[in-house]
Amino acid sequence: MKFNKSIIACAIVITLGTQQSAFAGEDDTKNASTVEISKDMMTDAVGNVIILSQTSQAGAVLGNSVNLAQEGDANGIDASVDGDNNDTNITQIGTDNIAISSSIGDANNQNIRQEDEGNETQATITGSENSVEVTQEGDGYIGIANATVNMIDGDSNSINMEQGDGGHWSYNKNMVGSANTIQTKQSGEWNEVQLDNVIGDSNDITIDQQGYWSVTEILNLEGNNNELSIEQEGDRNEITLTDISGDSNEIEIDQEGDTNQVVSNLFTGLDNDVSIAQAGDENSSTFDVVGEGNEFNIDQMGSTNQSYVGAIGVKNEFTVRQTGNDNESHVVNFNGDNNEVDVIQTGDDNVAVVQASQINNTLTTDENNINVSQIGDMNDAVVNMSSILDSNFNTIDIAQNGDLNALDLLIEGSDHIIDIVQTGDDNMITGANGGAMLIGGGGVDLSISQMGNGNLVEGSVISSVGSISIAQVGDWNSATIVQQ
Repeated sequence: MKFNKSIIACAIVITLGTQQSAFAGEDDTKNASTVEISKDMMTDAVGNVIILSQTSQAGAVLGNSVNLAQEGDANGIDASVDGDNNDTNITQIGTDNIAISSSIGDANNQNIRQEDEGNETQATITGSENSVEVTQEGDGYIGIANATVNMIDGDSNSINMEQGDGGHWSYNKNMVGSANTIQTKQSGEWNEVQLDNVIGDSNDITIDQQGYWSVTEILNLEGNNNELSIEQEGDRNEITLTDISGDSNEIEIDQEGDTNQVVSNLFTGLDNDVSIAQAGDENSSTFDVVGEGNEFNIDQMGSTNQSYVGAIGVKNEFTVRQTGNDNESHVVNFNGDNNEVDVIQTGDDNVAVVQASQINNTLTTDENNINVSQIGDMNDAVVNMSSILDSNFNTIDIAQNGDLNALDLLIEGSDHIIDIVQTGDDNMITGANGGAMLIGGGGVDLSISQMGNGNLVEGSVISSVGSISIAQVGDWNSATIVQQ
């Protein structure tokens, strides 16, 4: 039993264990900070090298069409096109080849295809309504395969990358512009996708990874009305969302497999929509949010799942659903008014922590709706609403169905409506550290219903005006309430 679990101890668990570092960051073969394909071109392309530069005259209606092809190993192509309506096609067959393509102007098309492993591609675009397609095929391991880097400055561009067989790296770096479409598809093992410093509005980003040990990192996404969709299929997948700023963004993450992880260190903005689905064992989901009108849906299916959601703002909606054993859900720091918090857990040994003002307990949290439902045995639920200043007009509904469940309550403020239902044997309603439950404030309506044997209610209610209703059905039950 975990009856002596303190509220603060529960909240600290929001770290959710030791976070795994991305495998790519531990490998020195390539990473986002060291990939310098232009430099590699000069030093590693020891085979055949093609350097092409084209510039259209001012006012030209039709530009040039370029087709370049190489077969063999350690070859290099550097194609630079300046003008309108140009088509660039690059094909390389062999290992350790390098392709660099640069376009300046409108309506340019780049199509790059590399077959085999150890290849590198860099595409740079300045302008609008451009299209980039990169296809790399080859079987690698832990980054010893192919890499592609795209750097875009402009609007309404289309970027399509497809990498197959595993061990690939795909980077979109320093992309500035709006209404761009970015699609990345990777299959095989040990792949990584990274978006670094993507700035703009109404961008549509889709990432599809199928294979083991795939990693997606969003280092900085800034703008409004962006859509980000990430799908990972396989074991030990990771997603890191370091910094997302802007309003009305949509983020959808779907992971299928074991040992998956989603992390967000900061999320700032209004009216954002975040949806996370994890299927498998040992999944972990973490989010930190500052903003208003955000909506979060977290679904975890499997064993040993953990979820943390933290937010500061008003009119946020949080829904956490966990199905399986040994799940933990922590909704902490939801400072603000009119928040909706729903935690639904099915299984045994679950922990649900709903806590406002965990760090700064001088903030208030008013007019929130909190719903906690646990089905299973030996579950813990903790609800803490303010410890220095009062939080008022909150509605709290808690239902536990099973045996040996525990509920800790520490609630201060006025005009709360609290409804608690426990069904099963040997359940407990207590307070912090297994001590007495404490509910303080005026006009509090408290209703407790326990159905089963050996149940316990112990605590104090400090309320000048309000009502207390306790119903116990079964044998060897005990209820001790001190009203002041």
